[in-house]
Amino acid sequence: MKLLKTWDEDEKASAIKILGLLVGAFTLFILISTTSYLFTWQADMSLLESPSSDSAHNAAGKLGIKTGHLLVCRLFGLGSYALLLILGALTVRLLSGKWKQSLMKTTLIALFGAFIASLILAYISKLASLGYIFGGGLGGRLGAYVIDWWSDLVGMGVCAATLVVLLAMLLLFSSKAFSHWLAGLGKGEKKKKVKELKEERVEESEEEEEAQSEEVQEESVVEIEQIEESVEEAEEQAEEQAEVAEQVTVLSPEPQLTEEKKETEVQEEVVAPESFEVISDDSLDAEIKELKPIDNRLDPPDGLPKFSFPPSLDLLLSHSSGRREVSGEELTRNNNKIRAALANYRIQINDVKAQVGPTVTLYKVYPAPGVKIADIKKLQEDIGMSLNAKGVRVTTLPDAVGIEVANDYASIVPLKQLLNDPAFRESKALLPVAIGYTITQKVKVFDLTEAPHLLIAGATQQGKSVGLNVIVSSLLYSKHPSELKFVFIDPKMVEFSSYASLLYHYLAVLPDAGDESEEMAGAIAKSAKAAEKVLRSLCVEMDQRYELLSKAGVNKLTLYNEKFKQRHLSPEKGHRFLPYLVVVVDEYADLTMMTGSSPEAKAASRSITNSIIRLAQKGRAAGLHVILATQRPSVDVISGIIKSNFPMRIAFRVASKTDSMTILGSPGAEKLIGRGDMIFSAGIESERIQCALITGDETEAICNSISAQKGYQKSYNTPYYLPEVGEAGSDGSASGEKGSIDMGNLDDNFEEAAKLVVTTQKGSTSDLQRKLGMGYARSGKVMDQLEAAGIVGPQEGSKPRQVLVSDLNSLQSILDAFMKR
Repeated sequence: MKLLKTWDEDEKASAIKILGLLVGAFTLFILISTTSYLFTWQADMSLLESPSSDSAHNAAGKLGIKTGHLLVCRLFGLGSYALLLILGALTVRLLSGKWKQSLMKTTLIALFGAFIASLILAYISKLASLGYIFGGGLGGRLGAYVIDWWSDLVGMGVCAATLVVLLAMLLLFSSKAFSHWLAGLGKGEKKKKVKELKEERVEESEEEEEAQSEEVQEESVVEIEQIEESVEEAEEQAEEQAEVAEQVTVLSPEPQLTEEKKETEVQEEVVAPESFEVISDDSLDAEIKELKPIDNRLDPPDGLPKFSFPPSLDLLLSHSSGRREVSGEELTRNNNKIRAALANYRIQINDVKAQVGPTVTLYKVYPAPGVKIADIKKLQEDIGMSLNAKGVRVTTLPDAVGIEVANDYASIVPLKQLLNDPAFRESKALLPVAIGYTITQKVKVFDLTEAPHLLIAGATQQGKSVGLNVIVSSLLYSKHPSELKFVFIDPKMVEFSSYASLLYHYLAVLPDAGDESEEMAGAIAKSAKAAEKVLRSLCVEMDQRYELLSKAGVNKLTLYNEKFKQRHLSPEKGHRFLPYLVVVVDEYADLTMMTGSSPEAKAASRSITNSIIRLAQKGRAAGLHVILATQRPSVDVISGIIKSNFPMRIAFRVASKTDSMTILGSPGAEKLIGRGDMIFSAGIESERIQCALITGDETEAICNSISAQKGYQKSYNTPYYLPEVGEAGSDGSASGEKGSIDMGNLDDNFEEAAKLVVTTQKGSTSDLQRKLGMGYARSGKVMDQLEAAGIVGPQEGSKPRQVLVSDLNSLQSILDAFMKR
């Protein structure tokens, strides 16, 4: 800087010109590099991928290859030549200092022009199917990427219109002639009418002034004659004539003055309107148009405009070979046996009617007056023995006693028939589920939002997994990806594997994956640790949703989403469209039964149970619904608090009456015949249903038809990310990562605990509890701080932590470093 201050004007001017020459040489180098690249890019491609001693074909050498590849291939394509305007303008300004345009304006116009040229060329290349000529297409890879994204989002027609608008904007800012032409469109007729109006006004003013001048002249002549008659003497007459002449001289020039004034006024009238423009604004009188409501299925970022539901029902099988008709002979035989069995016990009946179902036939027995229903129920086992049939169950109907008897040959209920039934197709439910076929030959459809949570239990191989797949498939056929997200927890690791391909459309996952393959592998939570973490994240999501509902002044999800779609809630304040979240947990008992496990596993089990209970208690209004399935319906798994929060339950066949009581609160599930035979309870009433059948191939076909479509464009193309949470602490609560422990806020017992650990050479949380009188959570926090300080090692199962400091002298230096913070 000091050297520059000592230079005179000539030295500064010389330095500027030298700099201009350097910039000019650089401009020439870029021109040669890009131009030569157009002809030699294929021959020089090997030098880009792996440098070698071969000579370059590019006229600017190997550096020219890289320069041309960057500008033409990676960035703007042929539009890169617009960048030369920047360097050319800078060169002219440095060499001559006479560049009229602003250098900043020139730079912006050149960059904008290069970008628009890249987009137009990329559009032409895509339209003409020219492929990746020059390595990146006519418009370069940048233009190709933008055109591919925009055309895929809005179509080629709207994309072309967008390019025309962008080109017009460029011309508007860079050319005054274009701006003047654009502003003058539609004003030609208006200017012509104004000109004609001006000419008419000028002609009228000229005629009026001519008439006024003639009247003045006539009046002056009359006055002269009167003066001549009244004068008797010649001298007086002469004098009078002189006076009159003076008067005439005064009066007669008036038309001339008027003439001059007229010309001045006409000029003013003609000139003034040309510099005076009246701009009228009728925008306040314009017709008021309501804003179009948000369509969450179409509008980004939630919508997928081109998404289509699984194509018809052809993906599902009819299972026609699995249908069995109940013969009249079978019905008559059972009718006679029922009457005989009741007659043996002197129970009189008036009539018996049979209602045939796919698996079980309901025989309605109308007892005679005076017969007690309890007497018939007591004979359940005897009736079953006389009929020689399994699954006989006696129930109470509003007008009769029902005896459910399994058919000789059970029929398969295909899911395809259920989804094609009007009960499902015309359902007004928010989350409709077609679960099966009732004994009364009706399709059973329920609304998961009214459940609001569902408990499914039954012994192994009785239909639980098929039932879960039926529920998920029903929702996939009824809800758009913007309206529904799934969270699958599968400790068995094999039940929900097919649904991992729905990651780009229907799955909600944690944002902790390192790459796309890792996120796909973790799309389904398959371990207790992963399940614990995702359930805690769902609790955070639930709390965040309740905050949004509170700010919006509504008490349930449907009202909130309706206000958002009507644009009454601003996204700038954190509001967004909230989809339903359905959490499907298979084999809940495997996640909670941790007998003999480590303290960490037990803490994770407690955390899973607490999270499930929290979601069940509060999740309904926030749009979170939980489906729990277990093959161990015992009281230690299905506790009282779980049962109270899961009023809707499905019981498949179980081994004992006790298990049926645990699930339903009443017996009956032990009498089911299996293979999808179930009892559906919605709180008070229950009914026997044959669950629909969907095979693994059908499930995979549905998932493939969805995953083959374009998904969301967020991060790794995942549609919905749950809130990020830290690792669970030893008590099951979130403690965050070790690296995030606040060492600036040490516990009061940190120093004393450190000395105790080093003295005893045993890093045990229980020792801190017992000897320092701390609670379990606090001692775990102190132990984490000791680990972060490097005093103890990491947790190794149930073993005490390794102590890394050998004596108190070595410890003191560590304490001094941390205690002074």
